[in-house]
Amino acid sequence: MRAQHLAESLKNKSEWGIDIIGHLDPDESRVGTKVLDKRVLGTVEDICEILKQNVVDDVILAIPRSMLKDVEDIAHECEEEGIKLRFMADVYDIEVPRISLTQVDDIPLLTMEPVSLDENMLMVKRFIDLILVIIALPIALPLYAIIAIAIKLDSPGPVFFIQERVGFKKRLFPMIKFRSMVIDAEDRIKDIEHLNEAGGPIFKISDDPRLTRVGRFIRKTSLDELPQLINVLKGEMSLVGPRPMSIRDVDLFDRGIQRKRFSVKPGLTCLWQVSGRSSLPFSKWLELDLNYIENWSLFLDFKILLKTLPAVISSKGAM
Repeated sequence: MRAQHLAESLKNKSEWGIDIIGHLDPDESRVGTKVLDKRVLGTVEDICEILKQNVVDDVILAIPRSMLKDVEDIAHECEEEGIKLRFMADVYDIEVPRISLTQVDDIPLLTMEPVSLDENMLMVKRFIDLILVIIALPIALPLYAIIAIAIKLDSPGPVFFIQERVGFKKRLFPMIKFRSMVIDAEDRIKDIEHLNEAGGPIFKISDDPRLTRVGRFIRKTSLDELPQLINVLKGEMSLVGPRPMSIRDVDLFDRGIQRKRFSVKPGLTCLWQVSGRSSLPFSKWLELDLNYIENWSLFLDFKILLKTLPAVISSKGAM
């Protein structure tokens, strides 16, 4: 009844823009039934798999006090996935960076956020992204043209390589790069997977045989990443943030605290790229990504941006 009452109240708060994708119920026999036209997706024990298989921004708990023992596990799961948790019950012994209280009619909701990011400062970050990209794009256009012509003269195939990457809240988006490899590069991964030099799920070969002549140069200088200014303009990426991972890489790396990296927008440059770049092991990449998220500030963004150009010029490891 409490969950149904809350669902009805949220339905009446259309200005909040909340779309309930489904419910969980402690009674397994109710799985598959509907509550206010939304399906019961599973039991509380199924939450880990449900969060993995769906795009979820918030989890709202409306449970009786007899189920408080389950809250801590659910809270830790949401914290690791980078998902906000709201609940209608007192919770104890859980440490999260930010807790806030909101009200739906007469129902208090306590919100636990896995990362403490100031919404106003994030708006300023987005504004800075737009200003810098609008300034940079006209300057970069002649370079775009030169690189495009060089790619077409060097090898058959399109100028751009567009690949789905996992972005903010695990939403997929088409990341744009200048093509640096032969057109069947993706099909040849299995043939050369044994040459992988990167730890963890990341696939990287310093002397990749799939690179074209022009591709080798633009990869070394990171010029192949320039088209991602379009992704920043569209709001799919930010100038600074954890680098977007491919679906393959995300499927391969372990679940856990690493997934908090999806709680912010991916970036064109990031902390590990100015701290040794691809010479760092995968575990250090993740550590620096989490360090960036947990200590984010506009000052840190500017610091990373200022360090990016020297890192690129010195060629300390392009992606």
